[in-house]
Amino acid sequence: MNDLNTTNLEKLREIKGIVDVHESSLENLIILIALFTFGILVVGSLLYFYKNRRRRKKRLSRKEVAIERLRNINYEDSKEVAYTFSADGYLWINKNSEEEFIDIEKELIAYKYKKEIPEITNELKARVKKFIEEIK
Repeated sequence: MNDLNTTNLEKLREIKGIVDVHESSLENLIILIALFTFGILVVGSLLYFYKNRRRRKKRLSRKEVAIERLRNINYEDSKEVAYTFSADGYLWINKNSEEEFIDIEKELIAYKYKKEIPEITNELKARVKKFIEEIK
């Protein structure tokens, strides 16, 4: 029995070389954090470009359209001056310009609602231009 124990003990005493155990949990954690960060960056950039795209396609406001039409009035056409000024000028009325707007509009009534109208006076043209220039 002693012989049998000796051989078993000798088998147990055999020392083998050092083996490297590859521990990958730290690498897996780093890869997971990198993927998570990359995902957040991708989603964030997509949201940024989506919102930025919507800003570029933004429609002009009513006031912006009105001021553009007022600045492009053809003063040779009396009806155009009368109707455009009445339709778009009211958006720009404030405490200081309310009386001036009402006075100009009263004078422009003579150039509306008729088939044949006279040419707008130079004085009235100057008042309309001055009102438009004072807007912004």
